[in-house]
Amino acid sequence: MRAELGVGLPGWVLRASIVVVAAGAAWVLALNGVDWPALALYGALVLAAAAIPASAAVALIIGYPAAAMVFATDEPSWPGVFVLVVLLHLLHVLSAYAAVLPIGSRIHPVALKAPAKRFVAVQLSVLAFGVVVLLLPGGRTDAAVEVVGLVCAVGLVVGTVLLMRRKG
Repeated sequence: MRAELGVGLPGWVLRASIVVVAAGAAWVLALNGVDWPALALYGALVLAAAAIPASAAVALIIGYPAAAMVFATDEPSWPGVFVLVVLLHLLHVLSAYAAVLPIGSRIHPVALKAPAKRFVAVQLSVLAFGVVVLLLPGGRTDAAVEVVGLVCAVGLVVGTVLLMRRKG
């Protein structure tokens, strides 16, 4: 059986989508009180990342909004943080594909089906974890609970290292 894929989308669509998604992130930053000079700098970084998606500018457009949210507000807006988590992960995925596909290439939307499924799976788990964190009570925790948590975290790290050594 042979599937007809059609013409596909031009390669520059990925780069344009980087700009569109980053504009959404900038809008979230503006709603959360980030000043216009910081947004203008972010815009310049976005243009550099869209022009050269295999550059360090991509790391900056992903990390910059998080830092801007921390410095702009005393208490970050949780809905804004959750929206930024989704948008910045999407920026990461789009930039990764734009970095390996030439601008003159053709992209078939069917080829993006598996990455879209992975993106949704990761976002559902991350946002579920974020909701759990929001539901945790604030304030001081008993020392015994902190010690048990620390032991569990060390156990996870040791277990991961041991599993990686076996496969290696």
